[in-house]
Amino acid sequence: MLFRYYFFKEGTRRYDVADLISYFNANPYIDILNKNEAEKVAHYYNPTLDFSFDFIIASKSSVPNIERLDPRYVEVNLKVEFNVLLPTYNVELILNICEDITKMFNFYVYNEVFEDVSPFKRSLMLKAFEIVKLAYKNKYPQEIANYYRLDKENLNKVYDYLQQSSIISDLLKVDNVIVPKIAFYAVDGKRKIYTAIEINPIEPFVFPLFVDMVHINNEEMDMFISSEELYSQTKKLFHPIESSISSLFYTTPREIKKINKILTKVNFSPLILELKKVDFSKVLDI
Repeated sequence: MLFRYYFFKEGTRRYDVADLISYFNANPYIDILNKNEAEKVAHYYNPTLDFSFDFIIASKSSVPNIERLDPRYVEVNLKVEFNVLLPTYNVELILNICEDITKMFNFYVYNEVFEDVSPFKRSLMLKAFEIVKLAYKNKYPQEIANYYRLDKENLNKVYDYLQQSSIISDLLKVDNVIVPKIAFYAVDGKRKIYTAIEINPIEPFVFPLFVDMVHINNEEMDMFISSEELYSQTKKLFHPIESSISSLFYTTPREIKKINKILTKVNFSPLILELKKVDFSKVLDI
């Protein structure tokens, strides 16, 4: 099911479509697609988080029950639509773009949950989305059972880390510190998601303490161990990273040698769960 926000102007539907297209073209995640003569689509795809959404510029109205809305506001035949099951973090990214264009073109916004057309209000727009998403979850529990779940707080931490990984890498490039990706894992028959980083213990790396597991993977070792257990044995060898993301640490080339020795000498408890890797698109926050 698609969730939509519609855009309006007060007193007129005129705005500079070319300027809007230019704004979309400046975003490296957006491609402009011409579906037909009457419709252009600004298709956004984020490869880091593996999600997409569309801004659709049409030639005619598609707002349901538009006659009940305040006639001062005129639909501009622009909407954004996306999967109603998207995590709230992803929707916040969509709203960042919505906020930009409402400021640029003096747009107002509308969704069927609203009482009427409204100025851009992030809290109102998120609330409407959350209401519809929860209703969809409750109506279609069998569909939701096909997805996995990570609570909103931890999913936000993971996505923040992944979105900022290039910035973190630049901060630590002097020491050639690896910023490992976070992967999702699950056990058959369970919706619970486990988070993990994969490291080669001869390379200095960033350690996000909020992950559940560390996958040690090189020619000598291949095992999953608890993040908490690893950190308890090695915390003196890590340095905090100044970042908006809490609980980020890193080790230098000198210290990684000591960590590697600890990994070979200490009898860590390997996790013996039957884990399978899960695509980001299969993970919900509900």
